[in-house]
Amino acid sequence: MTTDKIKLIVIDEHTLAYSISDSMAGILRTSVLKGSNFNEYDNVSLDGHKVRLASEKDFDNFRVSFKGFDNKEEYEYKEI
Repeated sequence: MTTDKIKLIVIDEHTLAYSISDSMAGILRTSVLKGSNFNEYDNVSLDGHKVRLASEKDFDNFRVSFKGFDNKEEYEYKEI
């Protein structure tokens, strides 16, 4: 059994994602209006990008339901 949690993250303030590894992320939602040029169906490299933990407010901002992600045993996110 692993104790590693999946990190919920924001990349460059324009993409809501989850960590796949220390250097890769899966995209939950992008925002072209905030400057994203990522394809929502691809995984992205985190190299050279500013990354921070996402909060429930980020899910609201990206219009993604936080229900199901609000599980501290499985996910790591910023509590506000």
